[in-house]
Parts: sequence; C-alpha cells; structure tokens
Amino acid sequence: MRILGLVWALAIAACFTEPNQASLWGSDQASLSVTAQGATLQILASGDCYGSYGEITQPIGFGSFTLPGRYTQLMGVAPGYVRYPAEFSGSIVRGLMTLSVSIPTLQQNLGPFHLTLGEGRTWPPCLYP
Repeated sequence: MRILGLVWALAIAACFTEPNQASLWGSDQASLSVTAQGATLQILASGDCYGSYGEITQPIGFGSFTLPGRYTQLMGVAPGYVRYPAEFSGSIVRGLMTLSVSIPTLQQNLGPFHLTLGEGRTWPPCLYP
C-alpha cells in the first residue's frame, strides 16, 4: 500500500512543476526561461533569431497570474533597443502555460503564446545592419 501511495504521489508531482523553479517553456513562436527571481521571454522574429524579449521581474506562481515587467524591442539604431513597461498575464495548467504581453505605451498586445514545459529553446538576437 505504501508503494502504491508513493507511485501516486510521484505521478501527481510529474504533472505539476513549480513555475518558479528553473525551467524552460516554449513553442515555435516563443521561449520562456524561468528562474526563482522571474523569467525572460524571447519572441521569435523571422528566421532563427529573436527580435524582442520580455523580462518578468517577479516569480511566477501557480494558476493565473498578472505580473509587471519590461518589454525590449531590438532595433538597428543606437543604442540598439528600446525598453517599455509591460504586463505579463497568463495561466499554468499541467505543464501548459498561456502567456500574453501587454505594452500600454505602444498600445500593443502580444500573444497569447501557448508554451509547453520542457519545450523551451534559446535563439540568438537578430543582427540588424
């Protein structure tokens, strides 16, 4: 009976990963690298590079969340980027995350991105002439 209980506990634990533990989440459009302090979202541009990214400045919790952060748009003129305040909202359910980014200064919303735990990858930043 103890073995059955242990197997059950491990099966449940496999379905849930503490979001604020170091982990990668991803899709073919975006990749989210999570740490205990926050997260960095790379948004794929054309090709195999990212043209913008977001930084969540607080830990991500279970369930639904709305967190402050920054959105950085890369560009080819000095200093090479522009940063804006942003709000990241979404939810996490059994290894799947839905994430949207609101950038009020630009009156723009990105996403929703549908990210899967363990599918994250990293791309280099796009090089602009």
